[in-house]
Amino acid sequence: MLRLWACLLLLGCLTQAVPFYGGDGSFGSDSGDTEFIPLEQQQQQHQQGRQVPATVAVAQAGQPLGGSSASGLEQKPFNVDAITTDINAPNPAVFFQQSFPFFGNEFFNSFGGFGIGNAQEPWWKGPNVCTEKEENESTSPDADVDETVDTFGQERDGIGSVVRSPLFGQFQFSVNSCAEKPNKHVCTKIINQNGKKKTLTLTRQCCHGYGRPRNADFATPCEKIEIKDIEATAADMGAKQFIESARSAGQLSQMLGNSQKVTLFLPNDAAFVEYRGGQQQQENNVEDAKAEASSTSSSNTPSSIYKLHAVLGEIQLEDVPNEKLLQTELPDQKIRINSYQLPPALGLEPYRYAANCVPIEKHDKLSEQALVHTLSGVLKPLTKNVMDIIRERADLSIMRTVLEKTNISAILESADKPVTIFVPTDKAFDKLEPHLRRALKEGRGCASNILKNHMLDLTFCSLATVPGAKTTAYNLLGESLLLNRTQTPQNQTAIYINNVAKILDADIMGTNGVIHVIDTILPTESALPMTTLMSQKNLTIFKQLLEASGYDNQFDDLNNVTIFAPTDKSLQNTEWARILKEQPEQLHQNADLLKFLNYHVIKPMIKTCDLSEQSLPTVEGSKVRLNLYSTHALFSDVMNRATVNCARLVHFDDESCGSVLHQVDRPLSPPKNNLLKMLEANPNYSKFLDFVREANLTQLLTNDSHSYTLLVPKNDVFEEFSESSESSKNPAQSQAENVALVKTHIVEDVVCCAGIIPTNWPFVRSIEAISGQHLRITRDRRPKIENSGVTKCDVMATNGILHEINDIIVPRQKPAQRQHQLLPPVGGNFQPQRDFDVFF
Repeated sequence: MLRLWACLLLLGCLTQAVPFYGGDGSFGSDSGDTEFIPLEQQQQQHQQGRQVPATVAVAQAGQPLGGSSASGLEQKPFNVDAITTDINAPNPAVFFQQSFPFFGNEFFNSFGGFGIGNAQEPWWKGPNVCTEKEENESTSPDADVDETVDTFGQERDGIGSVVRSPLFGQFQFSVNSCAEKPNKHVCTKIINQNGKKKTLTLTRQCCHGYGRPRNADFATPCEKIEIKDIEATAADMGAKQFIESARSAGQLSQMLGNSQKVTLFLPNDAAFVEYRGGQQQQENNVEDAKAEASSTSSSNTPSSIYKLHAVLGEIQLEDVPNEKLLQTELPDQKIRINSYQLPPALGLEPYRYAANCVPIEKHDKLSEQALVHTLSGVLKPLTKNVMDIIRERADLSIMRTVLEKTNISAILESADKPVTIFVPTDKAFDKLEPHLRRALKEGRGCASNILKNHMLDLTFCSLATVPGAKTTAYNLLGESLLLNRTQTPQNQTAIYINNVAKILDADIMGTNGVIHVIDTILPTESALPMTTLMSQKNLTIFKQLLEASGYDNQFDDLNNVTIFAPTDKSLQNTEWARILKEQPEQLHQNADLLKFLNYHVIKPMIKTCDLSEQSLPTVEGSKVRLNLYSTHALFSDVMNRATVNCARLVHFDDESCGSVLHQVDRPLSPPKNNLLKMLEANPNYSKFLDFVREANLTQLLTNDSHSYTLLVPKNDVFEEFSESSESSKNPAQSQAENVALVKTHIVEDVVCCAGIIPTNWPFVRSIEAISGQHLRITRDRRPKIENSGVTKCDVMATNGILHEINDIIVPRQKPAQRQHQLLPPVGGNFQPQRDFDVFF
């Protein structure tokens, strides 16, 4: 089977090979210019005895995205994944041919007997098709580069493929890829040879007066269509009221021009009648209604409104790129065209179109005088940018203030790029948590991030949302906004964003974008004040301590910091929690509480992926010690557990406004004593302290330049050693044993209890005491070090930590270095040593 595919692949490549030099297609030929050879002609040259060329791949490309497939298979519904600035996607069938050009249409038709190929004639090879050929030649800066570029649909899709031709002797590998639309088939070929770049474009389309039904099969030919005058066409499309009003006002002839091609965007009858009623009501409320009426037609419609709906030239929507601005016949007024892709199962059209966010219902209908599109609303003159509109609305005053304080208003005033903003009302700010509301109103902290969470760098009309499908748009933070269009019990349409905010007023169009008014501010964790983030993460006690102390605003203003916040469970039995519950007034401006809180904050912002074993200063001034451990029995070098002052990080990396929040399983307190002073301060450690002093190791335990783990047995553990056994030993020998005993209980590293995990042979872990002895560590009910269980963990000192253990770790004696003799000495009596057998 693999050989068959390889042969087919080679066959597909060979059938597409075209001579590199010579013939009519050579740049170096003196006989004339390079001739553009369409794909079907190449195939006919290579097919011997075959009457019908293979066109299934390109034919499928012509099928609209929303139409029924040629095979008749029912399309399954799927979600609208994203709305971006590049809204128009290539046809998947053509994309396949572009991605794998070596197969070509020849390859697909070789399987015609299996139902893959199709030998029907495409419409653009049939009758009533007009062909336009365009040729451009230029000089490429890379004179030594030979390449063939076949691209399609750049006037709409902005997507092309580049095929750098491999050379097989004197041959050039060439593939044609074309874009197909309902009434147009465009092939573009770019050939770059020896610095000469030639672009050949061949456009086939139904001749004037001919057309094909939308969503027609690829073989359906161009047929003569009935072309009526503008009034009859508008009546057929349900938009006669606008045309009649324009004729009554004497504007119709001006709109249609003198034998010039014109495109009309006609409001449907229902929309225009509603508009005229509203216009009449407005004029009745104006004191100089008579003067105003004199400048309008009998229909009470301003004359400028007609020219606003007319554009010079025949503008077919399928040829208009997204965000295209069309100049109307009304000076300084443009129509912004937006297109949004539809899932095939949700409609017959592959795209939905909007003009200034007014939905286009029917489009591309040809009349004798103009090309006609109908709208579901009336276009209004646009004179203000998005920011100006926000300034004028009284219910958006808070948002206006925040936009100006953060200078985000400059984005909304710029005409360089389109913008969409979801603007919360003033009432929406009242729903916010106080800290977030204050930060927003003052424009401090991450207020700009919260605003950018409401903004898109494209024109997102409500038309882009589809009932029954999820529509995702990406804001200026790169985060997704999920929009759902639902039907209310009152049979009204509602659009929700992230299932949080409801759009109250949609599609308020400005010269540089669109506004949607919403009832709730859209939250984003990356822009929340720290205290607000603590509320969301259920760190209520720590947050309440901040609020009771009066330092909560100060914490919200911190930037580029790391906060280690104790969980509620770890704080609930502390003295601070008791005071908070019984006498909270004592916590206000409490200096000790401020030190406690600041000891949980370090600079800079450090996420877990950037943690390393080190000591870092806190905002309080003292240092905290960070340690990393591995909980993998096999992969001991993979550090996946972190501690700060031996408190374990149980939840981490919650970002908030340039800072990060980690949760720890115990509150942090700065150590006050070194290891020696801790021994001296605890009477239960007096016997071990005596051993330390006898071993002359007190200086070691006061050294702050190193960090140690000290394993301390309590006094009762030493009671088993009798005074008689100690007195019978040689003093020199006793001194050496004391030194060895103490050094076996000191490790030059910080080994927190959180870093001791259950282990079994062969994955045994150990730590090395300063005596050189390796101490096995493991865990069952409690951490164990050699034969001793840890009864009290992680007592912090300025130069390390102390573990209280329930047994003495006895130093292992090093084996004596003996020279074993295999033969007895000459002339002497041989006495075998007691470990002679062990030697062997």
